[in-house]
Amino acid sequence: MQISKLLDQVEANAIVLPEFQREYVWKESQAKELMNSLFKQYPIGGLLTWSTENPPEIKNDAIDEEKHGLFEVLLDGQQRLTVLYMLITDDIPPYYQPEDINTDPRDLYFNVDSGEFHFENKMTRDGTEWVPVPDVFAGDISPITIAQEKLGTDHDGFVELSQHYEEQLNQLKKITNFDVPVETLPKSADVHQAIDLFDKINSQGTHLSDAELALAHMSAQWPHIRREMKAKQAQLAEEGFDFNLNFYVKTMIGTLTETMTYENVYDLPRERLESQWEKLAEEDGIFDYVINVLKNEGHIPSSNYINTRDVLIPFIVFLNKKDKQITWEEKREFLRWMYAAMMWTRYSGSSDSTVEHDLSLLDTESPTDHLMQGIRDDRGRIEVQPSDLEGRGKRTRRFYNMVHIVTRAHDPVDWKTGAPLTGSFNLESHHIFPKSKLYDVYDSGKSEDRKIVNEITNRAFLTPETNQNLIKDRLPEDYLPEVIEEHPDALQSQFIPNKPELWRIENYEEFLAKRRQNLADAINDYMDDLQIGTAEDGRENVSDLIEKGENARIEFKETFLYDVYQEQPNKALKAGVAKEIASLANTEGGVVIIGVEDGTKEAKGLERDLNLMSDGKDDFELQLNREINNRLGHMMASAYTEVGFEPVDGEEVCVVWVDATPEPMYFDGEDGEEFYVRSGSSAEPRTIQEAQEYIARHFS
Repeated sequence: MQISKLLDQVEANAIVLPEFQREYVWKESQAKELMNSLFKQYPIGGLLTWSTENPPEIKNDAIDEEKHGLFEVLLDGQQRLTVLYMLITDDIPPYYQPEDINTDPRDLYFNVDSGEFHFENKMTRDGTEWVPVPDVFAGDISPITIAQEKLGTDHDGFVELSQHYEEQLNQLKKITNFDVPVETLPKSADVHQAIDLFDKINSQGTHLSDAELALAHMSAQWPHIRREMKAKQAQLAEEGFDFNLNFYVKTMIGTLTETMTYENVYDLPRERLESQWEKLAEEDGIFDYVINVLKNEGHIPSSNYINTRDVLIPFIVFLNKKDKQITWEEKREFLRWMYAAMMWTRYSGSSDSTVEHDLSLLDTESPTDHLMQGIRDDRGRIEVQPSDLEGRGKRTRRFYNMVHIVTRAHDPVDWKTGAPLTGSFNLESHHIFPKSKLYDVYDSGKSEDRKIVNEITNRAFLTPETNQNLIKDRLPEDYLPEVIEEHPDALQSQFIPNKPELWRIENYEEFLAKRRQNLADAINDYMDDLQIGTAEDGRENVSDLIEKGENARIEFKETFLYDVYQEQPNKALKAGVAKEIASLANTEGGVVIIGVEDGTKEAKGLERDLNLMSDGKDDFELQLNREINNRLGHMMASAYTEVGFEPVDGEEVCVVWVDATPEPMYFDGEDGEEFYVRSGSSAEPRTIQEAQEYIARHFS
């Protein structure tokens, strides 16, 4: 299991430590040697856990009494896991109190040039190339800055040296992806049996995981299945979605059996295995469909935003059951559930049994309602409270990722250039109040103070150039007025309080409190927007959308063909509808409602258009689909739009649901192909160069 996932389980109290275990007793030299081994990619041994529904007394009462199901009791490996948790999260694991840690390893430093580790002393404090290990994992170390201090930017070797430092830092950070073998004893075992089994497992060599064993059985039926999985794994990794082979094995088990019982695939014939893999992995298959939804509708540009891969399995199984024929509403509801499942660590414990339970809900009338109820039963609520963000840093990925997602959804702009940040993978996490200034007030040697300085709520997302060149270590009271003057909506799009008195360092903790509230409200509002109201016939409640008014995903058109000013047909209006559809498809998807006046949001109906057509609504729908087909192509008309008619306030309107497309959608205009994107509440054309830059960011 990956170290990052192990630490997530420790944070969520899914891995707990029994009271009969000894305390943390490792010396500094042992902690240093562990990190040195991981940095050099040496094996560090495995862990032994015990799955039980009735755990023994747990250290520090670090257990969620309301949680039901299996717990993983850590029997062997707690010294290693404790060191990793403290160095990578800069925090103490929940099964310990600060007084339990006699030798704190968080004073370990890393040399970005030599790759050496050493505990803090005068050499590490004064040496330019020595950096605190916890800061490396927090993403707070800039190789460029270190190289500047070492050589200066004008030196011939500056670029090469900064690249070397970056490679060293990346190699250290990659240890979170290091797989540690985990042996799990069944719940029927007692402590004495656990010790006996531990000896036997260690004497038998490397133990296969359930997924690896299932893949071995499937390989016996279809020898090339591993090769096929690795090929798809490499392709999606190139697109930013890097999943291990166990994930692909689980998707096969889930889609073939609708369970997480690995033995169910052992004897399946080759033909069935090949057929199912083709549905999942072919071009425009289920995997590609899911990645498209995540990127273009979920504001998730890479797997770095997904703190547990298992959260994708119910969606994949549902798509398989429906042969990808799901509605726009169903997609949005599944996105909402996935966000909730990631924030509230739905699969942090014995994930296979939880996934299997959730798969059993997919045959219910409203599967996402039942899935959401499972999270409520487990956690008590879905809504995020400001206190959930207090003291949380980047390492708490479940909230950090959600803040990042919601920020991307609000079309942020770069604070220097004003360029849209949507679609860009290369955003840096910027300290709004610079650490260098805060540590004049707070003690960098105290974990509690480091938490305050590095809290999520002191972060914004900017391009590296802006972060390093425009702001540097200036206080917000100095640079935020400049940002507002140049880009008035920049702060609002990142939920930063527009109160200058809160930008002063003496009011820093009041700033954090206000922004916690802003971010919690933004997350909850975003989740609420995904929860679509429905009419009695099961369709989305169009009245609710009209009440919201035009925005980045909702467009009103008063008519389709009838010109209300000239009081006669105007074919240019039909082209205007197609342009709006293209802009939505190129952005995040959405809906075009025809028959609603923009300014007043009044439903005017379709009567004026229908009077111009020979066969009423049938002719209206035929002309609309023909316009989409002619201007945007057959696939847009047949696969990425859905046309319907709805009554609103005594009038009938036409509703066109638009999916985000996996490829750029060009509008066939009078002078050739044109490219439109949704900006605010309108379709905006892009020049050739602007279109190329947008496509590189958004569709890469």
